[in-house]
Amino acid sequence: MTEPDEATDERPGRAEGVDLREPSAWAERYDAGDTPWDCGGPHPEIARRIASGELAPTGGRRALVPGCGRGHDALALARAGWTVTAVDFAPGLAAELGPALAALGGEFVEANALEWQGEPVDLVLEHTFHCALPPTERPRWAALVARALRPRGTLAVLVFPADKPVSEGGPPHRTETAELSALLAPAFELVADEAVEQPLERRQWLERWARFRRTSDGA
Repeated sequence: MTEPDEATDERPGRAEGVDLREPSAWAERYDAGDTPWDCGGPHPEIARRIASGELAPTGGRRALVPGCGRGHDALALARAGWTVTAVDFAPGLAAELGPALAALGGEFVEANALEWQGEPVDLVLEHTFHCALPPTERPRWAALVARALRPRGTLAVLVFPADKPVSEGGPPHRTETAELSALLAPAFELVADEAVEQPLERRQWLERWARFRRTSDGA
């Protein structure tokens, strides 16, 4: 992927008139190179936390990456030892990402991630899927996470854009740790809400790092 420029930043308005609920709309953006959310590799903060051992696959090793895009974060987890299921409904991603994940013991599923049904996992990694959803769809995101994670499983979130004015709309739509906590209650407890040490420099809005643990009984 080429380096981003001013024509592919993450300012609002780039999706005006396009129904981003349709897979074909995302396929058009990938085909046109209009993918400002794509880092060209794993997000540096996610890579840092994998390297530090925070996201090491201790105990269970199954991970889910919903709305994975080109799968940079998913592949980073797979290389660290996770058995990764990466899900996205944009046509055309499977040809490249599917074989790459399969070689590392994982899989790519072309589907609407909000409708994913599969074996419970130990980790859900959230990065730019939640913020791409219309706010009315966010309860479905919370239901996905609750459905996907086993008891005591971890939800790791790159919280973005944490300080974007709500009035500016999206995507990306404003996302805050407090809002995530409210969506996930009472089945999850907040374990960490921290500053990002290695933000993506081109992003104009704040990023934070949050981790949630699903309670043992899911209640």
